[in-house]
Amino acid sequence: MSLLKDTKDFYESHWREREEAQRLHTLTGMWLPPRIKIAISMIMTERKGNISLLDVGCGEGALGKILRQQLEGKLYLVGVDISGTALRHASQYYDKVIEANIEMDDLTQALPEKQFDYIVCLEVLEHLFEPSNVLKQVKRFLKKDGFLVASFPNIAFWKYRLDLLKGAFPKEYTLSSPSEHIQNFTLHSFVQLLEENDFQPVGVDGQYVGPRFLRPRRLFMPILEKFPNLFGYQLVIKAKLQERSPRNWR
Repeated sequence: MSLLKDTKDFYESHWREREEAQRLHTLTGMWLPPRIKIAISMIMTERKGNISLLDVGCGEGALGKILRQQLEGKLYLVGVDISGTALRHASQYYDKVIEANIEMDDLTQALPEKQFDYIVCLEVLEHLFEPSNVLKQVKRFLKKDGFLVASFPNIAFWKYRLDLLKGAFPKEYTLSSPSEHIQNFTLHSFVQLLEENDFQPVGVDGQYVGPRFLRPRRLFMPILEKFPNLFGYQLVIKAKLQERSPRNWR
C-alpha cells in the first residue's frame, strides 16, 4: 500500500469516527477550540475590506463557518484537506474545497495563479513528514503583504515537561493515536521552521494554562503570556513574508 493511501485511510477513519460520534466543531452548541478563536482574532485585526483565505487542513470547516458568519459576503474561502469525509462537511462554508495530500499533491493546478491574503495551517505541520516542503508550496499562494497563521501543540508545555521527567509520554498530547504527530514542536523550533522558510513571526498567542495555585487565572495571565513556551498548551503564530530581525520568543 502506498504512503498516499496509508495516510488518506488514516484520516478518513479519523473523520468517520468523529462524524459517527457527533464530535464535529461545526455542530450547533459544539465546543470551539481556542486556536480557532485566536486565529480568527488575528485575521480580523488586519482585515481591510474583502479578504481571501486558503485553509490548509480545514477539517470539517469550523474556521470557515465562523468567518462566514462574521464577514458574510466579504470573504473568499478555499479549504484543503486529505479527507473527503471532512470536506463533505466543510463544503457548505467554503467557496471551493480541494481534496489533496498536501505533501504529495501540487496545488497549482487546482489554484492557477491564485494568491491569498491569508494562509491558515491550524494543527497541520506537526502531522507532516516534511513541513518545510509544505511551507514552500503554500508560500507561493500568499500575497506579498499577506499573513500565515499557523498553530501547533507545544511539547514544551509545563505539564508535558513533568510527564517527560517521569519517563512518560504526555497522554493529552494527541487526540486518539500517538502516530498522529510526526513532528514535536516547541515554540523555538516552530519559529525556526518558519524563519528557515522565509516567514517572520509578528505575533504569538495561545491557549495558556498554568498550575492550579496560580489562581484566579485572570490575575496571572500576564505572567503566563510572557512565557508562551512554558505555559502555552497550544500556540498560534502569525507571520509575514518579510525581512526583519528575529524576535526572541521565549
